[in-house]
Amino acid sequence: MRITHVVGHAGLNGVATSSRMLIQAQLDAGHDVLLVHSRNSWIEHQKFDGPLEKMGSDFATTPAELRRVGYAARDWGVDVVHAHGSRGNKFGLVFRCSAGTPIVMTAHTRQLQLPWLFAHAVIAPSQQTADYYLSRRLVRRRNMHLVRHMFDVATVMAATPTSRSAARAELGIKASSFVIGSVGEIDARKNQIEMVRVLKGLIGRGIDAQLLLIGENRNMAGDAQWSAAASDPQIKGRLHLPGERQDATRLLHAMDVYLCTSKMEEGPIATLEAMATALPVLSANVGYSSALLRDGINGWIFPQGDVERMTETASMLARDAALRQSIGTAARQTIADQLAPQAIVPEIDTVYRQAIERAGKKLPQK
Repeated sequence: MRITHVVGHAGLNGVATSSRMLIQAQLDAGHDVLLVHSRNSWIEHQKFDGPLEKMGSDFATTPAELRRVGYAARDWGVDVVHAHGSRGNKFGLVFRCSAGTPIVMTAHTRQLQLPWLFAHAVIAPSQQTADYYLSRRLVRRRNMHLVRHMFDVATVMAATPTSRSAARAELGIKASSFVIGSVGEIDARKNQIEMVRVLKGLIGRGIDAQLLLIGENRNMAGDAQWSAAASDPQIKGRLHLPGERQDATRLLHAMDVYLCTSKMEEGPIATLEAMATALPVLSANVGYSSALLRDGINGWIFPQGDVERMTETASMLARDAALRQSIGTAARQTIADQLAPQAIVPEIDTVYRQAIERAGKKLPQK
């Protein structure tokens, strides 16, 4: 199959990393791929194995740019266009309406946008995501497909005592401390202020705890509540903010436990990276985390805002290194068993073929 991926995101985030993993898996499965990317974006500079062609765009919704990208995909011989992100979705809408191109969109987030109505198929990574779009009648039920993000555990090394010590030394974190943390932009949606509260709860229980938040702090710098929490004398020297890092998966090794306190997620990819790193995960019930995590087996799920229970569980793990290891090992195995690319790619192929049929186009030979 000849697949054009239109990835509108420029930075390193869950959309970019999940798109990259999908593209590589499709190349491994024998598909041909044309990647339309933002110029000078993270995904543009990634290496791929297989017959991949790349095309840069500024994603300006002008007739000239839409024609340039659309004609390039047509002349390349595209069977289906897979759009990612709001800018990619807009291009997909135009290609669908102007040329009848089979269009698939992945709902990486929840947004009230016109393009969803025009997709031949929409992929939701979680039931929560699907329910959002169906309840608002943005996607027809027959066009909605529930397919979880894939994850190749071979792309992430499991943490070891040696890698943990090295990551902590680089970040200036004591080797003996109990480190909780997360990866992602620091903002109100990710809700890292609850992680600060967990940190304070651990310190209050006599645990030498540290909090590592890897991600850009662009939106919370002027937030009074965040500023007050981050400057609390009780956590002085215990909150580490290295900013956005290209090597975040390596720095995950500095953590003992990964936290997800988000108010809303569709995936989330960072949680999968933490599980693949063999970290115990304590997560709010968002995205498809509840479908992956089993309390006390490979992680824990908590109701939104239940900081007290999350703190109690983290406290238990702080005092039991053997339990942390067993939970982390089970988490990595869960990712390997349930989200292997070779299992997910055929599901997405089925979605593509249904989209092609709905567009009234000829199905490519298998």
